[in-house]
Amino acid sequence: MLSHLSLFLSFSLSFSFSLSLSLSLSLSLSHTHTHTHIHTNPFREGVRELQGVGRSQNSMALTALYLLTLFSSVLKYGHMEVRQKAVVVLKPNWTKLFRGDTVSLRCTVPGEPSTDWEYIWYKNEEELNPYKLWSESNEYKNVGPVEDTDSAEYACLGMRKVDSVFSEISDAVVLTVSERPKAVILQRPDWLQIFSGETVTFRCDIPGELLTEWRYRWRKDGQKVKSDAAGETNIYRITAADQSHSGKYTCTGLRKSDFKFSLASDSVTLTVRERPRAVAILSPKDMEIFSGEAVLLRCHIEDGEAEEEWRYTWYKRGYVGHSQIGEERELSLSPASEGDSGDYTCRGTRKTDSQHSQTSPAVRLAVSALPKVSVSVKPGSPIFIGETVVLECGAASRSDWSYTWFKGSPQTGALPADRSSKRGDSLTISGATETDEDEYWCQGERVNSNTSSLMSDPVYLTVSDLPTSSLTAEPQNPVFSGEVVTLTCAIESHNDWEYRWYKGSSQSPVAQSDRYSRDGNSLVIRGAAESDQDHYWCQGEKDTRPTSSHISTYVYLSVTALPSATLTLQPPSPIFSGEIVTFTCAIQYLRDWTYKWYRRSSKDTVSQSARYSRTGNTLTIRGAAVSDEDQYWCQGERDTRPMVSQISHNVTLSVLEFKPKPRLTSNRSEQVYTGSSVTLTCEVDPSGATGWTFYWYRDSQNSDPVALTDTNAYTINFVKMSDEAPYFCNAGRGSPIYFTHYSNASWIKVTERPKAFVTLLSNWTRIFSGETISLQCDIQGTTDADWDYIWYKNGYLNNPVNHEKEYRVTLVYGHRGDEYACIGRRRSELTYSEMSEPYSVSVFERPLAELSVPAQIWMHEGDSVTLRCEVTGSTEGWRFHWYRVDSAVKQTLVYSNGDSYTLVPVAVRHTGLYMCRAERGEPPYYTKNSKLQPVWVMGLSPPASVIVRPNRTQHFIYKSLSMSCETQGIPAGWRLRWFTDRGELTECPAGWRSVVGSTCTIVHPHTSDSGVYWCQSEAGLRSNPINVTFHDTEVILESPAHPVTEGDPLTLQCRYRKTPAKAEADIYKDGAPLQPTITGELTILAASKAHEGRYRCRHADRGESPDSWVTVRPRDTPTHTHLVVWLVVGLFVSLALVILLATLLYRYRVAGEGTAPISRHVMTKTGQRGRSLALCHGTVEGPVVAPVTWSTPTSS
Repeated sequence: MLSHLSLFLSFSLSFSFSLSLSLSLSLSLSHTHTHTHIHTNPFREGVRELQGVGRSQNSMALTALYLLTLFSSVLKYGHMEVRQKAVVVLKPNWTKLFRGDTVSLRCTVPGEPSTDWEYIWYKNEEELNPYKLWSESNEYKNVGPVEDTDSAEYACLGMRKVDSVFSEISDAVVLTVSERPKAVILQRPDWLQIFSGETVTFRCDIPGELLTEWRYRWRKDGQKVKSDAAGETNIYRITAADQSHSGKYTCTGLRKSDFKFSLASDSVTLTVRERPRAVAILSPKDMEIFSGEAVLLRCHIEDGEAEEEWRYTWYKRGYVGHSQIGEERELSLSPASEGDSGDYTCRGTRKTDSQHSQTSPAVRLAVSALPKVSVSVKPGSPIFIGETVVLECGAASRSDWSYTWFKGSPQTGALPADRSSKRGDSLTISGATETDEDEYWCQGERVNSNTSSLMSDPVYLTVSDLPTSSLTAEPQNPVFSGEVVTLTCAIESHNDWEYRWYKGSSQSPVAQSDRYSRDGNSLVIRGAAESDQDHYWCQGEKDTRPTSSHISTYVYLSVTALPSATLTLQPPSPIFSGEIVTFTCAIQYLRDWTYKWYRRSSKDTVSQSARYSRTGNTLTIRGAAVSDEDQYWCQGERDTRPMVSQISHNVTLSVLEFKPKPRLTSNRSEQVYTGSSVTLTCEVDPSGATGWTFYWYRDSQNSDPVALTDTNAYTINFVKMSDEAPYFCNAGRGSPIYFTHYSNASWIKVTERPKAFVTLLSNWTRIFSGETISLQCDIQGTTDADWDYIWYKNGYLNNPVNHEKEYRVTLVYGHRGDEYACIGRRRSELTYSEMSEPYSVSVFERPLAELSVPAQIWMHEGDSVTLRCEVTGSTEGWRFHWYRVDSAVKQTLVYSNGDSYTLVPVAVRHTGLYMCRAERGEPPYYTKNSKLQPVWVMGLSPPASVIVRPNRTQHFIYKSLSMSCETQGIPAGWRLRWFTDRGELTECPAGWRSVVGSTCTIVHPHTSDSGVYWCQSEAGLRSNPINVTFHDTEVILESPAHPVTEGDPLTLQCRYRKTPAKAEADIYKDGAPLQPTITGELTILAASKAHEGRYRCRHADRGESPDSWVTVRPRDTPTHTHLVVWLVVGLFVSLALVILLATLLYRYRVAGEGTAPISRHVMTKTGQRGRSLALCHGTVEGPVVAPVTWSTPTSS
């Protein structure tokens, strides 16, 4: 009974528990985004869902689970089972982990096989894998390498598989994850350098860790330090360091609990060196020290450390003589005394650790008493003026001493600065004077020191004057050339003198010669000459003191040449027979002269005679004859010095027997132009005859002279026509006048001056800016060979000067009315023509070539077109060049020379923009390029087409449209080209945006975007052009942008910016109105060539639209191959018909019947055929209007 009850209760509880789990599970699933619908173990899943409800319900769920499990076990087995407690096992058994370590957590139930259990893990009381199947493995492996987020409390719970019995949850295991610590090493003392024998201690710390939890490892230069001191303690000590301990030290910690290492510390460098050596330095060095001088002892530590890190101690003779207490290292003895002499040593003590340096070697200091000097004099007294005196300051030989000299007083005495010089221990007085007589002292001074010796005893210097000398000369100045001069030197005191003679600035004595002789105290100069003129002085010399006398006073010897005689002849030679000749002898210096005359080399004296008369200083020869020819001299004499003058130079008297006849010449060999000048020259032979006066006559020799000149030239300036006449001359000289014969006659022929004129050489008179013209200067009635030319511009001499007959000039626009003139200059006579009249040149702006085409520029293939080029206002001399403009930067020359260019037959390839320009002259002068002129050729099958949307010619401004290139299998590379109404060629307009390749779209077009558009490939292929215009009007005419094919419908429609109230409008063709329309739309059902023309729309209220050209092209014909075939077939058929017709006609004539009816029939056929041909060519009188249809108007 009890067992049945227990079974029932067990079943009831199980059912209640299952129901509660289901409810809990449903509640949990309502809050969960991810669901698990397959439950292999409802109880297990219920537990999991309970755990997923939230962190706040964990404790309640576990308690309920525990009670239910316990109660079910009691009901099932009839007794309570003791549950085992799960245990978490770590491997390795470390709870303190470093980042990057790996640890394994294992869950066990003591005494139970691990395979019988499933496990669930908790981290910080939260299930690690919620909503998942429980793990059949007892290990949780997602803990390595660990990060900071793995620091937590970990616990586990086991559930037996066979009966779903739970173990008790394990105790929590706390894992701590931290950064691996880095060891820090410290050195004490922390000096950069350690002396040998010192103790060094290193300490290793692990920041944030207990000291007792770690062991320590030490390395030096990467190698382990094997020392008993290394190991447990964090201290490593070197008790007596030496240089082998130098190196880089690091330490690493080893945690005792888990044997984990810390990061190695940064290295610390230890430098061990020998104990520094002190050096005592004595200043001044290597020189004798005297009492009173300053001595400085400095202690230097040879370790490279800073001075401030040491204290210093000084010793003298082994015991402490002086100790510097402060931080100074210098010992100063100032002033030093003899008692300071001794040996000095020093030692340094480092302030930081009281370590001592080595004691310095001893430095010996010797202090001496001041020396005393003495003065000696050379030579001994007395001293003569001018001698050199040397005073020496005697003392022990010392090179480091200088000496000071005193005169008159040891305190204030001064030395003669200009004559004394000091060198070493001596004083030299050059050229002693009486002012140098005085007492002298000296004193020594040590170089680079304030030490002085004791003052010397005084020495008295006695100075005596030198003996004087005097100089005299005989005779007194002036001395004339050739005389004897005696100079005498006298010295009053002392004897045994030798005499030296000096001349001018020379310091060398006058040497003995033929003209200079020395005799005792005299110097004799024989035959004095101008070279002897100079200053003279003398001086005595001897071997004993005084060795010389004073220099004598200067005596100036003035040597004057004998007065010169000058002989002149009047008139000058040559002399003509019968003339009177006068010789004059002039002596400018002194008076009371008498004169003597000589002729021939024998110097015979000229005697007085009837023809030769002497008066004063003149000699006159009357009636000169050939016998008087000779050389003549003169000389003056007087009673006192000088007795005679110099002999004059000789004068040659030449006598000619004939009377001369002058020769008259003119500098104008041909005619003389009025306004120029003529010079007549009267030449007398021989030309050496001078002193003439020239007489000039006109018309005859018996007329009165028109002029007298001192020269043989007579000039007539500004010649007039009245100056034309024969001219004569003769010459005369002397008193009475001696005349020559009359000269020959010389005619002066006078001609009116010619006038120059300027001619333009080019064949055209209209000159443009930048053009080079040639002007030519001509002289009336003359030849060009004899003339040079001078050009003037606007009245000024042209620069640079041009002497050519032809003058080339490049003109600039703006110089309108420049005037050019010229004048001729005759090369042979340097005469000038009259100035030409000014030639005015007007310069026009560089012309623009104008290109004109027929009114119809839209053509079809096979048509012909002629382009014409002209220069406005000028037609002479132009050559024309024709260009096709392929792009904004590419122009191709297509034709040259003619003023017209014809394209026949035209093809699509001829479509494009053409321009022309003209040239003329040499070098070529070019006009401006003409404006671009389009030629549009419509082809039957172009390789590409321009597609415009919307498809019409006229458009309103600010209404968007697009254009693109549509090709027929031609490779890519097509671009839209645009020729504006302003005459510009460009690609897709700058204001447009390119959509794709060859497509251009404009959003806000303007009137400036109007133009002709076409497509062009990189290879130069072109499409048919279309005309697209943009208008700021109220009405436009909608017409097709492309040509209309014959037979196709043509629709024309008025479009308005805003729809008008009344749609009625008129459409015009070529200015004539067509049928009025109600809706403003006209449709031609079958367009023909007659419908081609200009159309426009007119509305009563909105005004007129711009004109629009409509092109009608013929319908496409078969291909060229079919055309040729049909042409050949047609020719054969026609030929056969002609032969047949000729045969019938021949037979008819033979038969002689029916001639007239047959002829009429043929003519009738011929007339019909002619009318048919006319219709083919479209010759229709009057407009042809096709049927029209009507529709409602539209607005754009």
